[in-house]
Amino acid sequence: METTETNRKGSSLDKKKIGIIAVAVVAVIYIIGVIYFGNHYLFGTKIGNDKIGGKTISQVESILTDNTENYKLKLTGRKGQKDTILGKDIELKINGSEKLTDAMSNQNRFLWFLGASSENKKLTADTSYDEEKLTKVIKKLSFFDKKNIIAPQNAKISLNDKDKYVIQKEIYGTTLDKEKTTTQIQNCLSSVTDSLNLKDADCYKNPTLFSSDTRLKEGIKEANQIADVTITYDFDYTTEVVDKSLIKNWITFDKDSKASLNYNRVLKYIESLAKKYDTYSTVRRVADASGEKHKILFGSYGWKISQTKEAKKLMKDIKAGKDLKREPTYMFKALCRKEGNVDWDDTYVLVNISSQSMVFIKNGKVAMSSSVVTGDPTKGHSTPTGAYQVMYKTRNQTLTGQGYASPVSYWMPFTTNVGFHDASWRGSFGGSSYRGNGSHGCVNMPSGNAAALYSMLEKGTPVFVY
Repeated sequence: METTETNRKGSSLDKKKIGIIAVAVVAVIYIIGVIYFGNHYLFGTKIGNDKIGGKTISQVESILTDNTENYKLKLTGRKGQKDTILGKDIELKINGSEKLTDAMSNQNRFLWFLGASSENKKLTADTSYDEEKLTKVIKKLSFFDKKNIIAPQNAKISLNDKDKYVIQKEIYGTTLDKEKTTTQIQNCLSSVTDSLNLKDADCYKNPTLFSSDTRLKEGIKEANQIADVTITYDFDYTTEVVDKSLIKNWITFDKDSKASLNYNRVLKYIESLAKKYDTYSTVRRVADASGEKHKILFGSYGWKISQTKEAKKLMKDIKAGKDLKREPTYMFKALCRKEGNVDWDDTYVLVNISSQSMVFIKNGKVAMSSSVVTGDPTKGHSTPTGAYQVMYKTRNQTLTGQGYASPVSYWMPFTTNVGFHDASWRGSFGGSSYRGNGSHGCVNMPSGNAAALYSMLEKGTPVFVY
């Protein structure tokens, strides 16, 4: 019994001794730490990318000296591009003496075992550099080379090869914000950081509209609704159909992806119709009584679409959303339309200036013909050539102009101040008398022939002068 009791007392004494020794050891280690970190930085302290925990001020200054001589700031771009700014190229100088001393004084060495506090973990040095040289170095970075720059693009709605609206994803591109990039580089120089990821530092100009935005789907819905109509143009012998296949190409989307018809695109289509179907002031080949065809140049007769009015009318019809068939809005109209852009029928008047003659063909047959006297080219009064049509006809008029007043019984104008009329004051017609003794531009006819023409001619009849 006594032996067991003695053993217990001895064991308890040993434990107390061990505990005292352990406390003493910890105390010694703590004191050593307090002393040590009186002139060494606490663990966890960094300056730039360098870990300086456990180092003295002089050791850190030595690191900064090495950094000054060998400093490189490595830049990484969004697409993995790389470039480097060398400290020597901008005359970089790094001096941390005052800040290093202050940081040493501010750290709590009595809590050294906790490491550096959050406010003391990241130290900064005093850096200086040639700002002008830095600006030039940044300007020459490969990231700012035009051939390496891809502009950011918003997500957008486009037509695919199947003529279907689809959402085209945004493009982030490689365009840097120069001001942001410069600021981030300056921050790296100030903190002696040796690397900068330009994407992570938010230096890029980014899209502002993304494919996930619901406005894009709404825009597609609107566009399909606008395009769901058919407008048919009637050109007598043929038609032109405006439907989804065309309208989809005329729709554009604003910054909020709202769909609308683009006036310029619609107008371009109307211009193409005019180019295809307008006959106003074009070249024609018209047959005389013998069937010989004569080239008729220009004139004021023919079909002419009013392009701006028709573009606006078409847009209005499309927006109304109702299918319809109609003719275009015309500025000028002819009598008919036939294949090959023939805009005259088998009733018309031909005036041949070189032979000083006219012929009225009605229903494909010669109804009458006559010798005439046309305008005097030697005095600048030539009868205008080209295609025209009878504007109206009236009796007993006095034609006036500079230096003349001529009463006529039959007046049939086919263009401004120029037309067929009787000329009782003339003793002969035809031949070459029109050169030197011609009219002021009108087609003079013997009274009987003028009366006959007046009785048969109708308003709107085409007149071809050549």
